[in-house]
Amino acid sequence: MTTTTTRPTKTTELPKAATAPKPEKKAENHRERTSRIGREIGGLAVNVYERGIADVVAFEKDAAKITPYPWAKEALTVSAGLIEDVGAAYVRTARHILR
Repeated sequence: MTTTTTRPTKTTELPKAATAPKPEKKAENHRERTSRIGREIGGLAVNVYERGIADVVAFEKDAAKITPYPWAKEALTVSAGLIEDVGAAYVRTARHILR
């Protein structure tokens, strides 16, 4: 009489990882990664802001060129210069902070 068993004759274990990362190191790596990603996103945001400022300044300078009124030309030119200077200061400060 032949009997069949449903149990395997030999159990195989999966190989264990060589070294498991320590929780402290894993948290540190997570912090570093989060910080790096934050700096990258911050850099992208500063680039977008800088481009937006440049677009507004270009628009105001173009508007100053075509306006027929001297007082409007002066106001648009001064406004464009102010926006350009303040925007440059913000961008410079933000880039310094993100280093």
